[in-house]
Amino acid sequence: MDMPSVSSHNTPPAPPLPEILDSLVELTAQRERRTLEISLLTTLRELMPDCTIALYNCRWIDGHPWWRIQLDNLDELPQQNQPWTLPGGKMLRILLQQEAHQLIYPTDTGLCVPLYQANQVIAVLMVTPSADSVVNNQLLIALARIHENFLNLLHASDSDTLTGLNNRRKFDAQLFSLVGVTAGRSQRIPFLALLDIDHFKQVNDNYGHIIGDEVLLMLAQRMQQFFGEDDGLYRYGGEEFAILFHSASEEKAQAILEGFCTRIASQPFPQVGQITVSIGFTRLGNCLVPAQVIERADKALYYSKTHGRNQVNQFEALQQLGMVSEAEVVSGDIDLF
Repeated sequence: MDMPSVSSHNTPPAPPLPEILDSLVELTAQRERRTLEISLLTTLRELMPDCTIALYNCRWIDGHPWWRIQLDNLDELPQQNQPWTLPGGKMLRILLQQEAHQLIYPTDTGLCVPLYQANQVIAVLMVTPSADSVVNNQLLIALARIHENFLNLLHASDSDTLTGLNNRRKFDAQLFSLVGVTAGRSQRIPFLALLDIDHFKQVNDNYGHIIGDEVLLMLAQRMQQFFGEDDGLYRYGGEEFAILFHSASEEKAQAILEGFCTRIASQPFPQVGQITVSIGFTRLGNCLVPAQVIERADKALYYSKTHGRNQVNQFEALQQLGMVSEAEVVSGDIDLF
């Protein structure tokens, strides 16, 4: 059977300029990666109706690229719980940049366009044309590059420059989106945890701020290794970090966070030795505003810090025991969100 034409020869005429401009306006209006990805796929589907289009996200573990489908031509919603797999053959060589560098690569079924961040592939567009269609390569590459540029801008605006975790701006936005809309959406419970490095001032005083920064960076890396891909990890400020995650129960959430505490305490940090962390967490409730959620987690963290450190406490459990009082938030605090 003849393969569909994917050559730039005999390129079909581009869609009318107003249609392209409208698509670009919609694409560049997005400020979150998920909505940006949906907008890109929607735009490509409108401009290339005879093609099947899929977007794969890539992650790197110990120098090896893993990928999974994020969006496809049949469903504009992100694919849930798709497994990460190690690509093989030519695709693996493309991700490792072992093939001669190209903006667009032919595959057995069509075309692929890698998207880069810091000279590393972070996503791949896969385009499969129908049997009698021809892909407009120039238009495809242009839209892919625009998407890539915006991904890099979003990464720069959302990331902490030292640790690479999400920053406080991103935390505020994602917490706001979670609070108040969690009822009935999932059997998994959303939680916020605040984490603080114990005696971090002594690290800076005894070893200097350069070593202190290395401790922050290594802790962030261990957070990324321990928690799931879909968990939100943030540098909240200074030596304090935040985690937005889901768990099947409060007991399992406690166990997860205690496991992380144990992991950190048992793995020495170069030049510094043992580091421990204290954690306070709370569940996200439908009747709470973001400032109340943060206040609850912060009270639980303060309890951990003042009752021995290197431990995990949940606000609701402490509240039942009478160890902490209900968080009080004035209207001025709420207005910050």
